[in-house]
Amino acid sequence: MMAVLFVYLGFMVFGIIFLCFLYRFVDNNGLPRNWPLVGMIPTLLLNIHRPHDKVAQTLRRSSGTFFYTGLWFTNTSYLATSDPENVRSILSSNSSVYLKGPEWLKQFDIFGEALFNSDGEAWKCHRRAFHAFLNHPQFRQSLSKVLHQRIEEALVKVLEYVSGREMVVNLQDLLVRHAFDIGCIMGVGFNPGLLSIEFPENRFHEAVSNTFEAAFYRYRRNGVSDAWKAFDDLLTQFISTQRHKSKKSVASSGSNEENDFNFLNCYLTGHEITGPTPKDSLIRDNLVHFLFASDGTYNLTLTWFFYLISKAPMVENKIREEIKRHLSMTQVEGGLQIPSNYDELSKLTYLHAALCETLRLHPPVPFEFRTCTKQDFLPSGHRVDQNTRILIGIHAMGRMESLWEEDCYEFKPERWISEDGKIKRESPTKFSAFLAGPRICPGKEVSFLLMKATATAIIHNYNFHVVEGQNIGPKNSVLYQMKKGLVVSVKKRWS
Repeated sequence: MMAVLFVYLGFMVFGIIFLCFLYRFVDNNGLPRNWPLVGMIPTLLLNIHRPHDKVAQTLRRSSGTFFYTGLWFTNTSYLATSDPENVRSILSSNSSVYLKGPEWLKQFDIFGEALFNSDGEAWKCHRRAFHAFLNHPQFRQSLSKVLHQRIEEALVKVLEYVSGREMVVNLQDLLVRHAFDIGCIMGVGFNPGLLSIEFPENRFHEAVSNTFEAAFYRYRRNGVSDAWKAFDDLLTQFISTQRHKSKKSVASSGSNEENDFNFLNCYLTGHEITGPTPKDSLIRDNLVHFLFASDGTYNLTLTWFFYLISKAPMVENKIREEIKRHLSMTQVEGGLQIPSNYDELSKLTYLHAALCETLRLHPPVPFEFRTCTKQDFLPSGHRVDQNTRILIGIHAMGRMESLWEEDCYEFKPERWISEDGKIKRESPTKFSAFLAGPRICPGKEVSFLLMKATATAIIHNYNFHVVEGQNIGPKNSVLYQMKKGLVVSVKKRWS
């Protein structure tokens, strides 16, 4: 028994010494060493628990651009950059050279041929449809109605239930459900009712989360998960049901567009927004993209936003004062007050600044990838050979002293407000949370509307306390979501 114990202790001591050796010699002044055969894999393995921070540190110490070398026999090398001039060239002025490429399609094959995966003319066609839908006057009218309804009938009711029973709740999960219900109503005309006191299983979020975690590790799935199969079956059912409703509506009254304006119905009726009805597989792919945008973007930003203001009570107080000063409120059940005029949300300058600051520190997509299609030279002087993979460090850009000064790690909404009290408009190649150039996110303004409406309803009516002892950090995923969510206690502000 003693012999086994000594062997065990010996292995522990050897392991500690070996790790100390690695930490000292694997990196060279904070930059990964390029070892024969294995490249920079040792640095990657030692930092697998903190990849976002390590990429940011490496780019900061290499003046914004760095070439990572993987195993010699694999296609895992890439050029990483957070240099705004390089980002401008890749995403904007020279974007035709830097495409999603075949590696991207292999990793995200589950999204099919939609906007998320396409290049060239196919991408232009999909983008026109998304852009036209999101900017159609009826979309804004429908979204305002749906958003107000979901805040009143679901969000505050669940928060009332939780606060009244002095329960704790995972705020990230709650916001994901809120966003997905709205996305489903606007996307396919169906409310799944995921945000309710029963908290039913959210299979789409499970499928997306698992897919993006696998993609982060460049893991190729063998087949499709049960969650994806179930969701595909549900989408097929939605398409069939909506097609039947559309035909019935046209036959009986000529049109039901006013009461049934959603993305799916536009496709099925050959609406001017989407053009002639495509094949069902392409409708499915674009619906998945639409729902992914609802499931995995602004709700994650709001989670980080509430975490940040929980540590900055002065910021929270300023937001509450601004809400009180500028917003008209509607009284709802339980003495709660929610925004009644979403056009007034544009007056909330400080809230907008706080959301921009959250996006700077915690962008929903921390890395953006491209593939170089022909040899090119970046503004930094780096040569990029054909088929080289490019990683744009969006998360790292928010942590560059050269871009945001020495206090770049601080949550400071004031950095977004000019001397005349207006929002500073930073270049999208410096603040790339919504990307830049031709592929800039078409839903940027919609995201801010959704974030502001949801945040004001919550902040105005409730106090949150983050439960102590949580290990708050990002999951290793293509999305910058909290690993285990954000568990909070909720207390109503009004008696």
